[in-house]
Amino acid sequence: MAKNVSLEESVYQLLKDIDRNYFTSNRQVNTKSMLYQTVESVQDTGWVDNLKLEEIENYPLATATLKQAELTDAGKKHLEELKEQFDTDKEK
Repeated sequence: MAKNVSLEESVYQLLKDIDRNYFTSNRQVNTKSMLYQTVESVQDTGWVDNLKLEEIENYPLATATLKQAELTDAGKKHLEELKEQFDTDKEK
């Protein structure tokens, strides 16, 4: 069953995916999607380098540059803080 996630939990998932190099390509996302909102909320925090959103003119779409994204030291620290809150897997 699907569950709604908070923006903070979505940020945790995004940082975790960037840390493990999950993204093998950039993503085209709907500007109303949770992934768009998450990338938008993270892009100017200093947690991630090489992350940007480019909106596609005349369409409700954007390209999220995720393949080259890397966590900064501040991003790694924030990821660890969020891990304590959201990671239910006890085998850390």
